[in-house]
Amino acid sequence: MTIVRLLFLVLCLAAAPVWAQDAQIPEIRTSLEQDTAIPGQPLIFRVTVLVPTWLPSPPVFPSYETPNVVVRLPSRASGPTSETINGETWSGVTRSYRLYPMTAGTFQIPPGTIKVTYADPDNQQPVVVDAQTDGFEITGQIPEGAQDLDPFLAAKSLKLERTVEGTPESMEVGDALTITTTVKVTGVAPMFVPPLSDADPGNGLAAYPKEPVLDEKEDRGLLSGTRSEETSLVAETAGTYTIPEKSLSWYNLESGKIETATVPEIFLQVTGTAEAQPEQQATPFDWRGLFGWLVLVALAAVLATVAWRLLSPGVKRSAAALRERYYTSESYLFRQLAAAIRQHDLNGTLQRASRWKTAVGGDIQSGNWRDFEQAVHACSALSFSPAKPNVREDADIRWRHLLETVRGMRQRLRRKRQLQTHAHLPDINPR
Repeated sequence: MTIVRLLFLVLCLAAAPVWAQDAQIPEIRTSLEQDTAIPGQPLIFRVTVLVPTWLPSPPVFPSYETPNVVVRLPSRASGPTSETINGETWSGVTRSYRLYPMTAGTFQIPPGTIKVTYADPDNQQPVVVDAQTDGFEITGQIPEGAQDLDPFLAAKSLKLERTVEGTPESMEVGDALTITTTVKVTGVAPMFVPPLSDADPGNGLAAYPKEPVLDEKEDRGLLSGTRSEETSLVAETAGTYTIPEKSLSWYNLESGKIETATVPEIFLQVTGTAEAQPEQQATPFDWRGLFGWLVLVALAAVLATVAWRLLSPGVKRSAAALRERYYTSESYLFRQLAAAIRQHDLNGTLQRASRWKTAVGGDIQSGNWRDFEQAVHACSALSFSPAKPNVREDADIRWRHLLETVRGMRQRLRRKRQLQTHAHLPDINPR
C-alpha cells in the first residue's frame, strides 16, 4: 500500500508543471444577452479574454461573418477588464458585437479563433496562443401580426418624403424635372430600407434614375439615417402623365402596430411638340468644287503619309505611354471597380479592387480595407453559402453597402490628398 501511495505522489509531482501551464492558458468567456431579435434589430454578443499577466498587444478577434446576418462593431467596441481568479488579478479585454438578422429564420454563428499574445508569468516573454470560441445560433423572428409585410421593415419611427424640382404642371417637350424620394428612419440602419424606385412612367417620358444614397448615424447605440433615391424625367411627347403615389408599410417597434407612410401622386402636363428641322432647298452640284477638294485630300494624304513615317516611332511611344497612364490611373481603376460592384460581379470586384489598392498605395488606412473586406465577404456569402437568400433585396442591400463603402474610402482618400497638397503649398506672403 505504501508503494502505491509513493507512485501516486510521484505522478502528481510530475503533472504539477503541466497543471500550472494549463492554468496560464488565456480564459475565454462569451455571453449572448438574447438569442432572438426582430430582423434589423441587434443582438449583443460579448467576448472576454483574460490572462494572468498582461497583454503586450491587443487580441485579434474573429469577424463572425455569417450569411443573412450583419455583424457590426459599435463605437468603443473593445475595452479593458480585470477579474480576480483564485486570489490573483487577471487582466484582459472585452469586445462587443452587434448581430443583426436580416430575415426571419435561425442562423448558425460559426466558432471563432482569437489570437492572444500575453506575457509569460515566469520570464515576461510574449506567448502567442490561438484560443477558440464555441459556435452558437441566433434567430430572426417577425412579430405576431406582421408576417404579411413584404418586404418586412421594423423601426422606431419612419417618415416618407417626396420632393419635385421643376414645374410638373407646365412642361414642354424637352423639359426635365427631378423627383427625390427620401425615407428617414430611427431604430434601424437605412440599409434595411427596401428600394423605392418610382414605376416606369410609360411612353412619352424618359426616366434616368441615380444610385441610391444612404446616410447612417449612430447615437449611443441607436441607429438612424436616410435613404434617398433620385430620378430625372425628361418629357418626350406632349400629354398628361401621372406618377403614382408611393406607400411603405412598416412595423412600429414602439407601438407594436403596422403603419403605412404615403406620398401623393404627381401630375405632369406636357405641351408643345419637338421642333421640326427646316427643310433645305436642293442646290446644283458643284463639280469644280469637288475636283478641288479631291486635289486637297490627295495632297493631305501624301503629307500625312510622310509625316507619319517620320514621326511614327515617337508618336507610337507617346500614345502607348498615355494609354498606359490612363489605364493605370486611380480614377479609371475606381470606375472599373464601381462597375463590377454594380454588376454584382464578385470575381471582377476582387480583381479590380486589388488593382485600385495598388494605385492608391498606402493612402487608405488598413481599417477602411477591413470594412471593405467585411462587405465583400457578405456579398461572397450570397454565392458560396448553402443557405441561399430567398429575397432579391438581400443581395441588393449587400452590394449597395459594398458600393457605399468604397465610395466612402475614396472620399477620405481625396480629402487626405487635398490636405497633403495644401500642406506643401508655398507661403503667399513670405517674410
